[in-house]
This record gives sequence, structure tokens and C-alpha cells, in this order.
Amino acid sequence: MKKQNLSLIINAVILLIISATFLIAYATQVPKDLDDKLFGQVVTLGEARVITNQPPFGHYTIVHTAQDAFNNRGEKIGVVYNVKSQYNYFNPNDPGYVELLVAVNNQQKITVQIVSLKQTETYTAGLQNYVFEYFQGFGLDQIILIPVLNLEEPDAGATASASTGKIKELVTMVITYHTSLNASQSEVNIG
Repeated sequence: MKKQNLSLIINAVILLIISATFLIAYATQVPKDLDDKLFGQVVTLGEARVITNQPPFGHYTIVHTAQDAFNNRGEKIGVVYNVKSQYNYFNPNDPGYVELLVAVNNQQKITVQIVSLKQTETYTAGLQNYVFEYFQGFGLDQIILIPVLNLEEPDAGATASASTGKIKELVTMVITYHTSLNASQSEVNIG
């Protein structure tokens, strides 16, 4: 075998090893899923605990499930809540729908990701920006500081502010549930 062919084979093997290393690192270290983005790292979710069953029809606003989140070392880093709301503001035949993942990490900071959003099309981008701007890394006691925004012209009515209010209501429900659960666990440990 000539030196050139041997050099090409060695370079091909080196490139193959580098590519495999990069792919393995990417798969295990780079956040890709919504639950990963909540914590800024790759996480594994534990078994889902159903808090409130989803009604088969009608309007509802519920904290549906909770799951513990674990990092790559198996350490618990927080809890992920799935919250859902189906509601109607104007058209009873076409209800709005919001589904969010709300994470509370071990430092009691909250982040939110949108799973599903069915709104008036003109509000969708504004609602996504609203969640991204206001619901990332705030403390449990700071929910009151988050404004309910009207995403359209001030004289157009309260339609968009009702949707941002619904998102804030869902996150507030998680905070209420999470703090009451932790308070009851503390009472059991103390008494």
C-alpha cells in the first residue's frame, strides 16, 4: 500500500472517531427537548403523577401532572408540572387551548415552555414572546410582578390580555400547588 493511501485511511478513521465523539456529546449534553430547555441541560423525567384528571370535554384550567427532573448524574434538580386550560372567550365552537410545562428548580426558580397553544392567530407570536420574556428564571414570590399584557392596540379591547392572563393564571396555579405541597411536607417533618 502506498503512503498516500495509508494516509487517507488514517485521516478517514480520525474523522470518523471525531464525528462519533461529537454525535455522542451532542446527544447527551445539548438540550433539545422542551423539558431540557426548562433547565438548560439534558434531563430525564421521572414517572408522571396525575394531580388532576383532564376532563373529556368542557372548559377547564388544571395542573395535570408533575414529574421529578433528574440530571445526567441522577440528581434531582427540580419538578416539571404540566398545566392545561381549555377556555372560551368569544366562539363557543372554537375554544382556546393552552398547555405549558412549568419547571420549579431546586433554587425555587421557575421557567416555562409552551407545549401547545391554540389562539387567535394574530396573538400566537405575541403570547410566545410574552412567555419567553416574562416567565424565565423568576422566583416563586415574583409572580405578582409579571404584568398581564394586552398584545394589541389599547383601544381594541381586552381579548389579548385575557390570554396573557390565562398563562399567568396557569403558572400561579403551579406556584400555589408547589408551595402548599412543600409546606405540608415540612409540617410532617417537623411535627
